[in-house]
Amino acid sequence: MALEYKFSVACRVLKVLHSAGKLSGELLTEYVDISPNHCGELLARFVDNDPEKEEWVIKILCRLYKVAESRVSEKSISRKAAKLLTLKRIDALKVLPYSLVGNTLKVAFVDPSILDDRSDIEKEVGHNIDFELIKPSQFEQLRASSLFAVVDTPADAQSPTDESTKVKPLQRRNIRWNVQDDSLVEDFCSGILLSALETGTSDIHIEGFRDFARVRFRVDGVLKVQDNFSDYLFAHYNAVSTRFKIIAKCDISEKRIAQDGAITVLAPSGEDVDLRFNTVPTKYGERIVMRILAGDPALSLDKLGFDPEDYKKILQAITAPQGMVLVTGPTGSGKTTTLYGAIQYINKPELNILTAEDPIEYYLEGAGQVQANDRVGLTFPNILRSFLRQDPEVILVGEIRDQETVEIAIKAALTGHLLLSTLHTNDAISTLNRLLNMGVPTFMLSAALALVIAQRLARSNCTKCLVHDEAASPEVLAQLGFDEDQLSEINPMKGEGCPACGGTGYKGRRGIYEVLKISPKISQAILDNKRSNEILDIAKSEGFKTMQDIGRDMLKKHVISISEFQRTLVMDS
Repeated sequence: MALEYKFSVACRVLKVLHSAGKLSGELLTEYVDISPNHCGELLARFVDNDPEKEEWVIKILCRLYKVAESRVSEKSISRKAAKLLTLKRIDALKVLPYSLVGNTLKVAFVDPSILDDRSDIEKEVGHNIDFELIKPSQFEQLRASSLFAVVDTPADAQSPTDESTKVKPLQRRNIRWNVQDDSLVEDFCSGILLSALETGTSDIHIEGFRDFARVRFRVDGVLKVQDNFSDYLFAHYNAVSTRFKIIAKCDISEKRIAQDGAITVLAPSGEDVDLRFNTVPTKYGERIVMRILAGDPALSLDKLGFDPEDYKKILQAITAPQGMVLVTGPTGSGKTTTLYGAIQYINKPELNILTAEDPIEYYLEGAGQVQANDRVGLTFPNILRSFLRQDPEVILVGEIRDQETVEIAIKAALTGHLLLSTLHTNDAISTLNRLLNMGVPTFMLSAALALVIAQRLARSNCTKCLVHDEAASPEVLAQLGFDEDQLSEINPMKGEGCPACGGTGYKGRRGIYEVLKISPKISQAILDNKRSNEILDIAKSEGFKTMQDIGRDMLKKHVISISEFQRTLVMDS
């Protein structure tokens, strides 16, 4: 193995060798005139597989950088220590992790310049590091040993084909999380995933702070701390975050920027479950959020809970040859489920369906799905321009974010394409204003827009423990929009809490939808620049129901509680 020192290191060694009179002849002549960039090459020629000269270089480096020479042998290498770095990282850094005692990892290294990255490597492995210098020839010999050839090393973070990136089938294990046992990290991470699947979690939050760490599950739209994971997570936070980054196929050496990834786990039921992974750097470690994409992408549109009349309007819009259909609402309101339900309904071999998503959340058989990547210029506008040359009938855009995207989307909807997308607005009527504010001319909006679905997800009352909702005072009901004549007719209920609902009073979630069809009258109102309240009056005269109307119906039918109505729906002032 040739010496592979950075030129700054090699220059320091050559200077010592020159002062000691160890350079002579041609080497001495070259050293006088050499460029610093060629010091490494000259030092390699000086050693030239001479064990004695290699020993000189090691002694000089130990003295210059105040480190000890490693006495590592193949017998002294611990499998537990060796698997703390991937083989790719071992080769890139020229290091050998070989002994783990307590929280200290002994690492033999070749090039002293690695010492500048000590803190980053310590975060990567989750341990303090005791660095020792090793001869390049010895590094090569140990790296080629059978131990490093077969050791169960964490997966190459950039290699999706490495077996170690796969999560083993999740199964319940009676493991007590011994805080001192760092060998349980893999089982600990699997335990988090399994618990999330068992509790109907939609999002997993993993967060580190100065004095504690925590795991939170979002269940039925509300985050809950999972105390049973806190102590072990705090003790091994870096190792846990590294493990999740490995199985999400992210770069574990990069901790300075946010990263996106994907995880697929095999649930106890035998089904594959996909998770969307994101990590961002914070002061006390990388913060991780995983969205569980457990809903069936083939879920029938008619199972989402639309009003029968609204459902007919949706089918009419998504089976039309052209036009724009928008689904709006806040993050976590089920927009993606609605969009995929619509695409699944119309997905036929005779249609060319293309999707631009960030990220791709579900696999759609027969559809061309493209993952947006702003870093390489694969933005939504660029993807849409390319789509228009791919002869599509249907285009799905994950989200309309800017003026350029909306302009291309509107033009696509006007030129013989069915365009489906999402937008962040409070309700269907305000979607019109948002598009106009993004620069869409009224004449293009009125011609292109076919339908708007605004939605929320509300927690349903547990039907096993319904009791009268004591919050149902006349004043509160009036604030929710009930007329005086209606007050005596309704008896709002809530879940009291029972074993069936885990004591929460809630069981599952229901969609609250308002569906605005752009009728000829509404289209003309857009052209005439009518105010939102005037368009709303026209829509109501044609049978339009707001989310508040639907929420009040759910209150009457005991589907949701008053507190859930207030939490989910925004009332007009």
